[in-house]
Amino acid sequence: MKPCKHLDYDGDYTDCTIQEAPSGILGESGVRYWERGPTWTEGPGNEENPRNVQFCKLRGRINSIFDCYQPPGPMRCHEPEEKTDGD
Repeated sequence: MKPCKHLDYDGDYTDCTIQEAPSGILGESGVRYWERGPTWTEGPGNEENPRNVQFCKLRGRINSIFDCYQPPGPMRCHEPEEKTDGD
């Protein structure tokens, strides 16, 4: 399962930390995502905000963990991340 090359794991997002989905979710491990903290998920007006998201350099916040992994998926702009040695 390949992530889109436009996913942003280096951004400076307030009250957000990188997490990795446990092995076995969709049969894969290594799926990274952002977990948003109470600034975004608690308090008046924030009750409906998703906690686990992706950030895209092209589209901004994606309200899902897996939408930007392997097509076909809801995000039709998916471009697979380049292979590196060891992949």
